[in-house]
Amino acid sequence: MSTQAPSGVVRVLLVENDPAGAGRVRALLQEARRPSFTVEVVPAASDAVAETDTRPCDAVLLGLSPEAARSGEGFAVIRHLDKTAPVVVLGDLDDDEVAVKAVKRGAQDYLVKDHLIPELLVRSIRYARERHRLLAEQNRRLDYELKIAAFVQQSFLPGAMPAAPRHDIGAYLHASGQVGGDFYDCLELPDDRVALAVGDASGKGIPGAILMAETQGILRAEASTCATPIELVQTLNRALLHDKSQDRFVTLFYGVLTLSTGEFTFVNAGHPKALLLDGDAESALVSTGPPLRLFAEAAWEAQTVTIADGGRLVIYSDGVTEAQNEDDGFFDLDGIRTVMAEHRHASAPELARHICHAAERFERGNPDPGDDKTVVVIRSLDP
Repeated sequence: MSTQAPSGVVRVLLVENDPAGAGRVRALLQEARRPSFTVEVVPAASDAVAETDTRPCDAVLLGLSPEAARSGEGFAVIRHLDKTAPVVVLGDLDDDEVAVKAVKRGAQDYLVKDHLIPELLVRSIRYARERHRLLAEQNRRLDYELKIAAFVQQSFLPGAMPAAPRHDIGAYLHASGQVGGDFYDCLELPDDRVALAVGDASGKGIPGAILMAETQGILRAEASTCATPIELVQTLNRALLHDKSQDRFVTLFYGVLTLSTGEFTFVNAGHPKALLLDGDAESALVSTGPPLRLFAEAAWEAQTVTIADGGRLVIYSDGVTEAQNEDDGFFDLDGIRTVMAEHRHASAPELARHICHAAERFERGNPDPGDDKTVVVIRSLDP
């Protein structure tokens, strides 16, 4: 077996366990005048994976039997093979559902074996190679954008939490493969108070990161001059509405903790409900108004709770509760409750990290990396 096709020759790897079927595909490609093809045949998809991992090819023709199509086993390797070469599936079934499933897994095309002619097969390989090249270029640009977005996101996070007597405050943010607009902040305010915020700007990549940075920049500039959480949220909303060229919004949980009393006054602007545990009692700090940057005349309500001795408040982004496993189950509030029960005596930073890591583990096996995951924990210390 040669290690490299001659210049100008398209090297095709054919996955086919039927010698007659492999011979027919080889003959069809030999009929093509341009370009020239060299065809190497392996009997199983696992052999194709091993082959493409060690030597490059220009295209993979993946033979798909009816049994493999029905069981789903034949689709399992498409995503892996597509990392190195475009994949064209050759199926026995003239079935739109099977074809759509193959393309969703990463195949560039789906052809029915009984309908093959030289012109169709050659054209499919040519188009598959071009689409694969263009997608690779787009992915490289996207990776570059995501690196910039990640840098922006990390640069806006607080370097350390402020000192908070009688309280333990911690946070953790896990950025997904697709950088979104999650952020958190913790600011010292006059009169023995601390402001905490968890937000999620809609949109991924650069647009989400820019909106997140704008929101957090305004919040930091205005928090110390706003007398109440409602005033801060209203100020933020007015500032963000100056440009409505893009249909984006921000969910925000913003609260002010009075350290001497444990009173926590908050506004929940369309953000997931926070969870407050005080012994065996549980309270949900639900939404008290719409997200920011949607309505000029929006109204919010402020509510006050007390984080008593030993109480724990968990504020999180929807990337935590909406973490989804390969069986389409969600991490949800039950996942947070489980982690809190398992780590009753963990510090606030440790608990925030445990919750994020548990949500990450939950969605392993799901090809979609999900959303950013952010958790802020306030723990009232026993006197």
